[in-house]
Amino acid sequence: MIVAFDLDDTLYPEISYVHSGFKCVARTLQREMGLDADVSFAVMRSSLECNGRGRQFDDLLEHWGMRTRTRVRELVRIYRHHEPDISLPGSSRDVLEKVHSEGHCLYLVTDGHKIVQAKKLDALALWPYFIHCYLTNRYGMTARKPSPRCFELMLKREGAPAADLVYVGDDPTKDFIGVRALGGRTIRVMTGRHRTAQARPGHEANYEVPCLPQVLDSLRELTAP
Repeated sequence: MIVAFDLDDTLYPEISYVHSGFKCVARTLQREMGLDADVSFAVMRSSLECNGRGRQFDDLLEHWGMRTRTRVRELVRIYRHHEPDISLPGSSRDVLEKVHSEGHCLYLVTDGHKIVQAKKLDALALWPYFIHCYLTNRYGMTARKPSPRCFELMLKREGAPAADLVYVGDDPTKDFIGVRALGGRTIRVMTGRHRTAQARPGHEANYEVPCLPQVLDSLRELTAP
């Protein structure tokens, strides 16, 4: 069986990457402009918690009275290119090792900025676990989930039918649609920022589990004679 995993909020908590990026931005502003790093970090966290994603650097620069579009773009660049201080949970490592030991072919499919996602994989030391990691943006914006494009490439690489594919993800707005349309099966891990999201009709996963280790039980059920 081919078992493919999503990355963010499936194998590790994405908020740890976000906080790592905020800390790098805050340290850079302190080093280059003398702005207190603890205050900058607190402003960005508060902005995220109160307003959701999208305005953290605008709000930070407005706090310091120095917002310009050029400065916002520079903070985005620092955030995207920083070396993440993140780690793979032991439970995720155990799951990947057990899935491999049970004879399955492991792949990864993740959306997001290709440099950002590659740096995450480096920091988490994940590359060796997978036959191939599909960073969808490397294949063009139209290859992002819910497009089935990267899953089609995976099946072609393995010479396998879609019925042999299981995808493990967390986001019901995009993770499962393309795979199910191909005829593959899906498992939703109810973790991360999408854990309370309600799937639209037809966008649900075949299985839902509260945490990643319980994916193993679902996989064994799928492969039972």
